[in-house]
Amino acid sequence: MPGKLVAQQTDNKKLLKKILTFKDADSARRYSDSLLTLARRDNNKTFEAKILYRVAFKYYALGKEQTALEYARKAFAAISPTDDSTTYVKSRLLVAYMLSRGGQNEPAFKEAFATLKLTDKYNWRKLRIETKICIADIYRPVREIDRALPFAQQAIDEAKAVKDTGLYIFAMSTLSNVLSGPKKHGDIPVANTTKAAQILETLLSTPYKEHIATFDRTNYLGNLGRLYEMLKQYDKAEATLLTAIDTAYKYDYLVLAKHSLNELATLNLDRKDYKKAILYGNKALTIQPGNQANRVTQRNIYNKLEDAYANIGDYKKAYEFAVKENALNDTILTTDQSRFTAELDEKYRNDKRLLLAANRNSLLQQQRNLTIIAAIFILVVLVITYLWLADKKRKQAAALEREHAQLARLDEMKTRFFANVSHELKTPLTLIMGPAEQLAQNADLPEQHRASAKTIVRNSKKLLDMVNELLDLGKLETGNLQVKAGQVQLAPFIRLLYKGFASAAAYKQLTYTLTCTINENLHVALDRDKFEKVANNFISNAIKYTPAGRAVNVKAAIENGMIILSVEDNGNGIHPADERQIFDRYYQGSQNQTNADGGTGIGLSIAKELAEAMGGTVTLHTTFGEGSRFTARIPLVEVTAEHITLKTDADTGDITQLSHNTAVTVTSNKKILVVEDHDEMVGYITSVLSADCTVTTAGNGMQALQLLSDGGKNSLPDLIISDVMMPEMDGFTLLQKLKEHPVWCSIPVIMLTALTDNHNKLKALNIGVDDYLTKPFVAGELVARVNNLLANAGNRTNLSDSGPALEHDTEEDANHTAMPPSPADLAWISKLETVVRRHIGKSEINLHILSDEMAISERQLNRRIKQITGLTPNKYVRTIRLQIAREAIESGKYRTVAEISYLAGFETPAYFSKLFKEHYGRDVNDIL
Repeated sequence: MPGKLVAQQTDNKKLLKKILTFKDADSARRYSDSLLTLARRDNNKTFEAKILYRVAFKYYALGKEQTALEYARKAFAAISPTDDSTTYVKSRLLVAYMLSRGGQNEPAFKEAFATLKLTDKYNWRKLRIETKICIADIYRPVREIDRALPFAQQAIDEAKAVKDTGLYIFAMSTLSNVLSGPKKHGDIPVANTTKAAQILETLLSTPYKEHIATFDRTNYLGNLGRLYEMLKQYDKAEATLLTAIDTAYKYDYLVLAKHSLNELATLNLDRKDYKKAILYGNKALTIQPGNQANRVTQRNIYNKLEDAYANIGDYKKAYEFAVKENALNDTILTTDQSRFTAELDEKYRNDKRLLLAANRNSLLQQQRNLTIIAAIFILVVLVITYLWLADKKRKQAAALEREHAQLARLDEMKTRFFANVSHELKTPLTLIMGPAEQLAQNADLPEQHRASAKTIVRNSKKLLDMVNELLDLGKLETGNLQVKAGQVQLAPFIRLLYKGFASAAAYKQLTYTLTCTINENLHVALDRDKFEKVANNFISNAIKYTPAGRAVNVKAAIENGMIILSVEDNGNGIHPADERQIFDRYYQGSQNQTNADGGTGIGLSIAKELAEAMGGTVTLHTTFGEGSRFTARIPLVEVTAEHITLKTDADTGDITQLSHNTAVTVTSNKKILVVEDHDEMVGYITSVLSADCTVTTAGNGMQALQLLSDGGKNSLPDLIISDVMMPEMDGFTLLQKLKEHPVWCSIPVIMLTALTDNHNKLKALNIGVDDYLTKPFVAGELVARVNNLLANAGNRTNLSDSGPALEHDTEEDANHTAMPPSPADLAWISKLETVVRRHIGKSEINLHILSDEMAISERQLNRRIKQITGLTPNKYVRTIRLQIAREAIESGKYRTVAEISYLAGFETPAYFSKLFKEHYGRDVNDIL
């Protein structure tokens, strides 16, 4: 927008300049009228005033001074002083000049002095100089030279002050005119005339002449010729005047031509060449009509013609011009006008004194303004300082953010470290617990050997608890620990925790008691694992640090909506120096006894943070030398009667009881591919499965894919068991490759992982894993999972429906043999799964609904499902329901079997639990 405005202003200047180029008044008027139409259409008052001023000046140059006066008045009337100060002031000054030249001296002075007051008011310095030049100039016709000189001199001094060469030249030329102007009394001193001529000679020479416009140079030449004539230098005068006349006619400056012709008439009259004087005088009169002429110049011409005609004896003509001269003279100079100019001058001086007083007040106001400005400056400095400080804080925040990002990277590295530690520890734990569990169940071994094996299993579980404790520490530090509340019958569970340390207490000869006032039938929603860790830390610490022969008492109660678990001992207590830091991570106390007893220093810290994660608190009360009491308070969330489900043996059995106590075997004549980089783990899995199956092994995912590629379709395994963390290609990538292959995608996959976090479990489920086992695991659990998947894969078409059948589940369809799916089949079944998942939990699913959604007939839908999956539609939908249930369990968002059962669209929790155990080989309560 600013660029467009500048371009428009440049165009306007060109248009205005063109007005002065026209040779005749009519052409200039027509052109200016078209410009005025444009200005008024755009409501551009400033442009309109500029046009009117240029037209006024053009009319003045052409000698039509009355018309110039009219246009000049219209120009300054079109705008206010503040719209365009230059155009406004120049227009008013042109009005004053035209009034003065027309002999209307009183209104001329009024305009000039009114303009001078305006320039004083707004402190328009350059415009004030032009105004003073105008006043000095219009004093000349009324012969007030003494009043004109001060204004001319002030204009010169002020032009020097503002260092404006153009104004200085203008002021000096005016001073020349004033010095050579007529006085009221007496002749003009020769010295004044000489000085006036010298001023113009200087102005018309280098360096000033380069700054003078053609119009002004022509005017100055005419004035200089007049001065040469006054000094009786007639030849120089004539040559100068003729040059001025030629230039004036060349550029149509008729008003200047008339002035120079008048001076030539005067020159020839002085030379007594009366005919030439008459010639030049009459020629001057023809340039402009009388009503448009400068009355003073017109009167002087009449005077010269009167003398010239009288000298040649033409008295009639002389009389005519004498009458005209007297008529004009009466209107130009009167006593009243002289008095009026004196009054105006005095009035201006008085006004100026008032203005000076106003200026003093203005100075005070300026001082106040300076104070305000100083205050604003201080405020700005304060704001800048504030912004600087804010920017500094932002930079500090950015630095902290970078530090935070670095810490986040360190946390990620720590998480990976814990994951690797978990993998490296849980793999050997599996190799300890698995064989030990097999020995413990071997009835052919002596009881002593079986007892030793059970001891190995029991201590392996404790070691596993320590590993999980380390993993929990990592999760707590990264904020990734999730609370997964499940249904717990509280009183039996606390007794189970208590019994776990009975043998340790007996070994140290401690009095070990339990006081439990909790209702036997109370079921609560509780994160079983985390509560167990809190209790185990409290009890194990109490037994460890209580000397032999003393007592440890475990108390459990419900108070004010909180589960209260406290462990109290009468040992040595905690030293006051250690009390404040007892819950700090890795702190082991400053006393020698504490360090001698060993430990990692993280047990109590984890217990406190786990309790807080469950919304509870942990407190300590201790007296050094007398004993300590640790108390955990956990919010009570009671499970209502309708949501209580039957418990498994794990809720009430021995804490060291194994998950499977009966011998297990694998379905015979099956081929299993084991992908595992740990040789001993491969050997253990092979020993468990090889009695009934053919086991092939691969050290990583790349080797597994190579074996599958080399073997061909006829030697494909019936099942793949793969570890997650392996070199070259991990288990997730292998699983992705298998599911993308048109043939291998139908092979069931079990993943072995030491990564217990939900993110990795859900990642495996999303890729399409059939099942996974978390290390460490025992042989019975591995065999159950393998049997389940092999049975499902081998007998899909022969399985009978346990739930309500979908339409068209006929025996003939059920015995249909599944064919290897193509990529198109996989895309189609993926779309079908999306449709099934959209309807589960919202509406009853049947073949009619699915066939509408898939745009296929019911019978074709039935056959297509069996062709791709080998399952009946009912069995296929049930499998999807079980997958949804497994994903819900792994998400950690659901607490009860009833919630998950409802989410997956099963009619009852009991029916869901039965199907879940058949499909996954594990009780749903174990996973929750």
